[in-house]
Amino acid sequence: MIGAMAAPIEPKIKGPRNARRKTGAALAAIVFASLTLVAGKRAYEYAAAPTREKDCDFVFPEPGGPPPTAIAAGAVDQPVALVQRGGTINDASCLNKTAIHGIVLVSSIDDVRNALRFARERNLKVTSAGQRHSMGGQSFSRHGLVLDMRGLDGLALDTEKRLLTVQAGATWEKVQQYLDKQGLAVKAMQSINIFTVGGTLSVNAHGVAHRPGPIAPTVRSIRVMLADGEVKTASAHENPALFRHVLGGYGLFGVILDAEIEVVANEMYRSERASVGYRDFPAHYRKHIDGNRGIGLMYARLSVAPTSYLEEVVVHTYEKISYDGELPPLQPEGHTWLSRLVINFSKTGGFGRWVRWMVEKYAEPYVHICLPRNQAMSRREACLVSRNQEMYDSMKYLKNTLADTDILQEYFIPRERMPAFVDGLRVIVRETGANLLNVTVRIVEKDDITALPYAKEDMFAFVLYFNQRLNEQDSKVLQRTTSDLIDLALGLDGRFYLPYQLSYSPEQLHKAYPEIASFFSTKKKVDPTGLFSNTFYEKYGT
Repeated sequence: MIGAMAAPIEPKIKGPRNARRKTGAALAAIVFASLTLVAGKRAYEYAAAPTREKDCDFVFPEPGGPPPTAIAAGAVDQPVALVQRGGTINDASCLNKTAIHGIVLVSSIDDVRNALRFARERNLKVTSAGQRHSMGGQSFSRHGLVLDMRGLDGLALDTEKRLLTVQAGATWEKVQQYLDKQGLAVKAMQSINIFTVGGTLSVNAHGVAHRPGPIAPTVRSIRVMLADGEVKTASAHENPALFRHVLGGYGLFGVILDAEIEVVANEMYRSERASVGYRDFPAHYRKHIDGNRGIGLMYARLSVAPTSYLEEVVVHTYEKISYDGELPPLQPEGHTWLSRLVINFSKTGGFGRWVRWMVEKYAEPYVHICLPRNQAMSRREACLVSRNQEMYDSMKYLKNTLADTDILQEYFIPRERMPAFVDGLRVIVRETGANLLNVTVRIVEKDDITALPYAKEDMFAFVLYFNQRLNEQDSKVLQRTTSDLIDLALGLDGRFYLPYQLSYSPEQLHKAYPEIASFFSTKKKVDPTGLFSNTFYEKYGT
């Protein structure tokens, strides 16, 4: 079960519904009018929500390999409940169309056990999947059996210990809604809440909660079903080797059934922003954020506007405040069409990216309406928002009707080497012509827990968001860009994130992760028959 997607955070309107309506309507009219002058008839297309799944028939085959051939549906027998028999599957990238044996919809632990027995008897590979936002085939295997875990989504809370037991298929949105009623919040999760908990665990994802960064330190224990159907509990003290390898293990060691994770109080924060040069960001972070236990959330964004391209950084911090009274309940997102319009227009070139940066830099402070102190905002700067609300983002504004796809990459760089990475990023993207839409900077602390750590020391994480058309030419541009950026990161003693497109060579993988040989060796010991697999493992581990 894999889900690792992060995304650019567009202007979000939060707070009392009537205030959101008035301010949102005013901003919508201004931005829509401005963009319509430039985009013309395409403005509606940029803003429209999709009414069906995107057409992902495009196939960009691996060198030397043919496009996938679908298995005929009638060729699949059905002693387990297959919601899809034969056919193909894809992930959120729209670039990994793969023929599969079928999909099992899981709603109980017995469903998992029966599916594994079914696969063993037919010599099928098994992959667990959630929302399928890992973009390197980690969610499926060619001609394999896919376990759709989203029906296994139960929750149970120990309020006194602040421990949540959550089944692997539950989404973070469901977790947030459940915890919000209890006055609690997630301690660590991805920046988007549509992903499943099991997917997050399997990639050891991180988000805007910069302490601890990765989710692994918040996990007390997990239950995993092994290839033979045995269920084992794993923690730092019980089956510790299994624990280390399942967290960030890409589903290769077993099926995550549920986890016990730490939760925290739902706090009220004061939202603040600062603009600094990219060379000054490491010092700014050390002085104002690192070691400041009062800051509960933070992230930064680099400008991709032509006038300040990868030069200017806007730093968003959320500092805990004392708050008398009941915290406001979670509010649904509004005006997603407006954010969709802005981000889709930014795909069209430099002017579109400049417009989007202006909206974020100058308009967002006035539309990001939070709960004001004493229900009356005396100072525009005193914008207050709960932890749950700020982390509550479903990514609806990224869904569109355009014939393109959005590709994520992520690089982990030693903090003092940030300027060198940004300088190299600027050169590479200009040389390749890749359409870079967004650069978010997050914080990850040294990982001493997992067997395959992406943070071997305290690092800055650079989340890059590219757009490409669904054709072979654009795919080759992204492949070259990725390979060059990996070499850049490695030259700075950094690493790259593995859940994305498999555009890296085995040599790059082993240089970035010298632990990978031991990781694959342990996988063969835990799963000697090789029942659990995915495209990532088939390319690099076999």
